[in-house]
Amino acid sequence: VSFTAEIVPLLNARCVSCHLTGDELGGLALHPKAVYGNLVGVPSRQSPLKRVEPGQPEASYLYLKLTDAHREPGGEGEPMPLGAWPLDEDQLELVRRWIADGAKPE
Repeated sequence: VSFTAEIVPLLNARCVSCHLTGDELGGLALHPKAVYGNLVGVPSRQSPLKRVEPGQPEASYLYLKLTDAHREPGGEGEPMPLGAWPLDEDQLELVRRWIADGAKPE
């Protein structure tokens, strides 16, 4: 899975409108120039997990928020994307595979 060709466009279409600057709830900026550095290996502000733990989708808060499994490890809030949950199964699988394959930046 290509971060640049597949994950960034998905985040742009479904997430950036609510997570643009990082001043929004969750403190997460997802605009294209900041997205990778704000996700991979970065501690979540809403749980004890990292936002994306490379190789471990089930330990990645992003994936858990997208699948509504984020409360079990101590997360909070609603599943994402807010008001447009859930992503379709193909989109969820794309995110899961990207994380499972090491969450590479390319």
